[in-house]
Amino acid sequence: MAAMLVAGCGGSGDRRQPPTPERGVRAAASAYLGALAAQDFGRACRMMTAPARRDLAGAAGTTCERALRAGAPNASEDLATVRREVAGADVEVRGARATIGPLGTAEQPLRLARERGRWLVAGDGDG
Repeated sequence: MAAMLVAGCGGSGDRRQPPTPERGVRAAASAYLGALAAQDFGRACRMMTAPARRDLAGAAGTTCERALRAGAPNASEDLATVRREVAGADVEVRGARATIGPLGTAEQPLRLARERGRWLVAGDGDG
C-alpha cells in the first residue's frame, strides 16, 4: 500500500511530492479495490467506515465479509479494470469527506471519509 502513495513525477534526485488529500483518496480507493480483487474481504471491510459496514451487512442480512464474498464472483473480472481507472479518476475533497470517480460501470462516485488520519470507504449512513 505504501508504494501506491508515492508518485514519481519528474524532478531531479529522489525528491517525493508532499502527500495531498487527493493522493490519500486515490491510495485508499486502490487499496480497497485491491483487497476486493484479492478476495481479502476482512481487509476490505476494515477499509470501510463502521456505518458503511453496518449498511452493507444490514442490506445483505449477514456480515460485511459475507456480503462482499457473495458479490465477488460477479465483480472480480471488473476489479482490475476499475482499479486502473483510479489514477485518472476525478477526486473531490471537502474536509473529511471525498469522492472518487465514478469508477467502472458505477453511476455514482465512490465515497470516502477521513477518520483518525485514514481515508475509509463510506456508505449512506456516514451522512
